[in-house]
Amino acid sequence: MSAEWGELDERAWRLYSGAHRLLLRLAGQVPDELIARVRAMLARGELSYLPDTVTMAAVAGGVALTAEEVAVLREMLAALGADGEPAGADAVAVTTGTPATDHVFSPDAARPARVPAGLDLTDGVPGEFADLEDELFDLTDHLVVDALSEHAGVAEVRRAWRAGLSGPRRVYLAEVDPGVPAWELALEAQDELLEMGEHDPQVEVYWTGDDLPSYHRSAHASAILLWRRPDPA
Repeated sequence: MSAEWGELDERAWRLYSGAHRLLLRLAGQVPDELIARVRAMLARGELSYLPDTVTMAAVAGGVALTAEEVAVLREMLAALGADGEPAGADAVAVTTGTPATDHVFSPDAARPARVPAGLDLTDGVPGEFADLEDELFDLTDHLVVDALSEHAGVAEVRRAWRAGLSGPRRVYLAEVDPGVPAWELALEAQDELLEMGEHDPQVEVYWTGDDLPSYHRSAHASAILLWRRPDPA
């Protein structure tokens, strides 16, 4: 199978989109490094070790997968011509839902009380925040927006800050049209962030209409709107 969108047939789309949704659901439940690494594997079409990587991480971390997700990983191996099952698949706990996480998000890492959630920066930084212009929408944000907004299928880009023991970190959320290869856009933004020195970048790309896990709903509720696709003239 290929990661090139134009070459995906119906089965490949089902497997790629199923794996992408699996990684969306695992965000916040497994280490950031794993999410970033496996998203890169998926987008680059490096699928040989992807099922084993996910199932072994799920078992090691006590994270449950849905029956549909396990089926996607099994079918991915079969599509690659591999015999057997993903490593540890029989030991993976199976669930029908996604647990809430205890992550705390804010619109601004330094001034969460001053900067409101949902602040719209699509027409520039409002006057009352002029003194924060270079911090609210900095070079890193601009590079991610520039990379994603050049694609016609991207609807909007938001950014929240997630609190953590190692300090606050950026979480980007990009909404894209159904049928867009979300995994490719996630990697493109990840690569921009790596160039800026962001370790294990977190870019959550989801399709319009998706029922998002609570992790993403919480991030979205606290995020700043950086860019929105202009309405057609």
